[in-house]
Amino acid sequence: MSLRFKTNLLEHTKAVGRWALARGVHAHVRATDLALVLQQEERALLLLPQFVGQRDGKRLMYFDTPDEHARGFVGWLPYRPLAWDISISKLAFKRLAGQLGLRVPGSWQQPAEASAPFLVKRDRGAFGDGMSGPHLPATTAAPARVADGEFCEAFVSGQIARAWYWNGQLAVLEVLPMPQVLGDGRSTLASLLQQASPEPLADFAPFEALARLQGLHLDSVPAAGQAVTADYRYVSPLNPTVYANHNGLRQAAGTPMLQAFVDAGARLWPRIPGAVGPAGKQAAFVLDAIVGDDGLPWFLEINSNAQGHPDLYPPMLEALCAPWFDTSATQAAA
Repeated sequence: MSLRFKTNLLEHTKAVGRWALARGVHAHVRATDLALVLQQEERALLLLPQFVGQRDGKRLMYFDTPDEHARGFVGWLPYRPLAWDISISKLAFKRLAGQLGLRVPGSWQQPAEASAPFLVKRDRGAFGDGMSGPHLPATTAAPARVADGEFCEAFVSGQIARAWYWNGQLAVLEVLPMPQVLGDGRSTLASLLQQASPEPLADFAPFEALARLQGLHLDSVPAAGQAVTADYRYVSPLNPTVYANHNGLRQAAGTPMLQAFVDAGARLWPRIPGAVGPAGKQAAFVLDAIVGDDGLPWFLEINSNAQGHPDLYPPMLEALCAPWFDTSATQAAA
């Protein structure tokens, strides 16, 4: 059985526990609300939990109560959920990113304006809700118009990337090829997709448009050895980061790709409101991107309240608890 990684309370607890043991800090989780409490002598820090589940039908959302709707744990933070204009609106993020010199895919208001394969996205929304495509412009399969609140974004093929930051500093970087299936000369594409998914696929529609872009249909039989790109979404049942830790920060050391992600965090951080606490301005955020064939990222959106990653805790807790370990301040006070 493949256990989920980032929504597993055990993985988050283990990460905090390792840091606490190394730092001589007492850490415990309150059973009443699953809040995390850190203590050292007279000092204490409370971190608030978040969960993922469905509260209004089929739409996934994050919330802070471990009630009957909670289906997964998505991390602790030292503040209540945050929202910024650039995290609410993908178009607002694209405008700011362009001003800061970050590379973003082209976009169009309507399909008739598109000059390349494109995705239809909602300006506001999460989890890929309402996203469709890629569509070929000026074809019968492409939509004639998009609804209010939607836009067209150029489809970029490459590697799917997600980067976690604490106070603008890069802490976690996942970069993986778009999932592929390999033809055997006998099985249909739909069958190959089902075989590749650890979970039963209830809806094949999200895979159909990408297959069509490659000249295939769900009932096509790819030749033996033929590689077919199966999905482009981060939130995909074929994405292995769901089931294991794929933080590739160390492996990317010294690459222009890594430097691009580092620079993006540094440029964005001054423009992020954050939260104000005992440690000053503080915030975690996540950038979604596609790493193109040139090895550099195309930035898609920013998340102010994203699914947490266990590897984010060491830099976050070090920053929050820095005064606890400041021996020079303690000696000066004495």
